[in-house]
Amino acid sequence: MNAIFVAGTDTNVGKTQVCGLLLDFLRKNGSDAGYQKWAATGPEFPPADLEACLRMAQLPLLPELVNSQVVYHFSLPASPHLAAEQARELIDPELIRVRYQEMLACHDLLIVEGVGGLLVPLNRELLLVDLLRELEIPTLVVAKSGLGTINHTLLTLEALRHRGIPILGVVFSDGATEENELLVEDNMRTIAEMGRVQIFGRLRCCVDPVQARLDFAPVGKAIAQMLRL
Repeated sequence: MNAIFVAGTDTNVGKTQVCGLLLDFLRKNGSDAGYQKWAATGPEFPPADLEACLRMAQLPLLPELVNSQVVYHFSLPASPHLAAEQARELIDPELIRVRYQEMLACHDLLIVEGVGGLLVPLNRELLLVDLLRELEIPTLVVAKSGLGTINHTLLTLEALRHRGIPILGVVFSDGATEENELLVEDNMRTIAEMGRVQIFGRLRCCVDPVQARLDFAPVGKAIAQMLRL
């Protein structure tokens, strides 16, 4: 396995945080892991997700690598298809395929971060999940811990299975500093049982990057064991 896709059940569920923590964990444990995002939206450049991921992984941002790490960037914070149209551009999946293969050749393992949820359109004819199916990348799902996550997570798992995309498991991410513990515990149990999926763990809300890396260690270890790294 030389690539994994990190899919969110929605926007702002913690994909970038998980990518950065996983990148940091794998590199500290001897794997030459890399990062890529096929499309990023928002006014910041270099893209905010790239900067946040590299900062969490304690890696420098190298200007000469930005266009390989983030294939498409558009300033409008919207779905990639709309953000591209507003910039008078069109996302070409062939460019993504080429940049993906180039990055694969540079690393032992490539972590590819999704954008929004799986059924986000890259253009008017192609969903993100359909490109993922074509490239056959095993997928790690990042889901909210709290209210509403059962529906979103089970739908995400169903979309992956419907297309034959291998599912590695689920990481839960707290959206608030104080989640309802009864609710979170039942959410994780229900999704594990009804979704027939491995749960790698839960990441509590943490602003201290040092503590976040410590908290992630058991999650990273479980994922690395699954990847046989």
